[in-house]
Amino acid sequence: MRLTHTHSLQEILTNHNSNVKKKVFIEKGEIPQLMNFGSATFKPGDKVEAHIHKTMYEVFYIQSGKIDFIVNGNKITVTSGDCIIIEPGESHAQENNYSEDVIWIYFGIATD
Repeated sequence: MRLTHTHSLQEILTNHNSNVKKKVFIEKGEIPQLMNFGSATFKPGDKVEAHIHKTMYEVFYIQSGKIDFIVNGNKITVTSGDCIIIEPGESHAQENNYSEDVIWIYFGIATD
């Protein structure tokens, strides 16, 4: 058993955008197939460029705010309470085009 208190986690920069900060609850390798589990905050104007994970599902649960996901070229606006799953091989980007912070929790599951 392990208990993690969110307030005790250090904020670190994301790989895809150095302005976006995250807190990682579970690191890669701690649980088989789980690539990560964390929380991130996107400020207004923050974005992540399009990218693909060939062997990983990514799941995002929006806790507050709203944000645009661009999945395979299609814009999808997700809001507080929504959950979006990005499948392996899907091109995806995120853009906070709105006036409030977006906070989400997310995790990745490896397929290999």
